Amino acid sequence: MEQLGTVVCLVIAHLLGDFYLQPTAWVESRNARHLRSPSLYYHALLHGALAFFTLLVTSVITSFAHPKLGFADIALPSLLLVAAGIAVSHFVIDAAKSYAKPTVWAFVFDQIAHITVIIVLWALLTDQLSSLLNKVLLLNHKHFVAALAYLIVLKPTSIFIKQLLSPWSKDLELPSKTSQSNALVQLPVHNTLAMAGQRIGYLERLLILTFVLVDQFAAIGFLVAAKSIFRFGDLTKSVDKKLTEYVLLGTLSSVVITIAIGLSARWFIT
Repeated sequence: MEQLGTVVCLVIAHLLGDFYLQPTAWVESRNARHLRSPSLYYHALLHGALAFFTLLVTSVITSFAHPKLGFADIALPSLLLVAAGIAVSHFVIDAAKSYAKPTVWAFVFDQIAHITVIIVLWALLTDQLSSLLNKVLLLNHKHFVAALAYLIVLKPTSIFIKQLLSPWSKDLELPSKTSQSNALVQLPVHNTLAMAGQRIGYLERLLILTFVLVDQFAAIGFLVAAKSIFRFGDLTKSVDKKLTEYVLLGTLSSVVITIAIGLSARWFIT
């Protein structure tokens, strides 16, 4: 089996161990008891066993694919060391995560850390570490320009659009003279909806920028049309014309700014 196939199989084993073979009770126990939770140790051992089994199977397949190699040529101590490294690293990363709040960023960093360890250990096992480092060093201005574009279309663009729409948003604010009970009930709801709208804007701009960078402008039209369909009922039922204008202005501003950033990035990349 090709060396790249080995690391792919290791990632598959990781996903099986983290999302399909880990009971919810293990996660709850780890988050509640941290290092005192037996589930944390069971989970780490499970990943070590899955990693060793995966490495063993891929090594056997490779030995059969190359007649000059035999089962005796499989370096079992090296496979055990890599599996042990995956088990120990998984234990340390999950133990640290158990003390963090259950946020999206904690989940993302947790998975990035696990997969990074798998790739590094695979590179050490297959003598690919120098090649892997060389590929990292091949990063140039094109990659940094693309990363910069993605960063700009998130928070900075969101703040800019918010400031751009501030004259209209003031007109749409609820009357200040509301009862205290209504304020207590409505405030969390409005905050939640505002955060949801912000996340939708992030996803919308990420997709549009990606479509621009891969030269798929037709997909942008499909995205805008789909969003318009979902908002059509709210806008037609609205008795306030200002709300319709506000939504349209926000959507068009988001689309125009993101396309402009994407075209600028493409000019630097190409």
